[in-house]
Amino acid sequence: MGGGGKPSTGTAELRAQMGAFLRGEGDSRALVEAVRGAELLLPLLGEGAVWTADSDDIRWLFAFTGTREMHTFLQQKWEAAEPGELPAELARYARYVAVNGEELLHELLPAWVGRDRVPMGVVVDVSSESRVFLPPVSGIVPDRIALDKQSVTDGEVVAW
Repeated sequence: MGGGGKPSTGTAELRAQMGAFLRGEGDSRALVEAVRGAELLLPLLGEGAVWTADSDDIRWLFAFTGTREMHTFLQQKWEAAEPGELPAELARYARYVAVNGEELLHELLPAWVGRDRVPMGVVVDVSSESRVFLPPVSGIVPDRIALDKQSVTDGEVVAW
């Protein structure tokens, strides 16, 4: 998908599901399936770390359905920053990686949770009115990292 290009079919379906959810007409399973089928953009910080924020003992990964949505978020971050904290060009020249939603939820999140030992969910298009939070629960993420299941690592129950 590149800067300003037409969204992929999966991304268009995700945006439609997000809108339906906002209107109270959405189905959570259809929304999660749309996330899995979409291409998502993850803005990168510094040495290639993805952009996250911690809230209530959960780390939230910021994912975006397009460069416009990502740039809106980054521009808001820049405007809210202390002078000199973030370069003005951040929103325009941000580095990012495009990932498939299935890969994000079932491969990348478990790897990051395993590394950092912090429960992790995803928020899609955090700066838009149709933002969607995908908490780390079964049906969204693998059971081994889901907060509503006992996570087992190396034969031991891990309490988050």
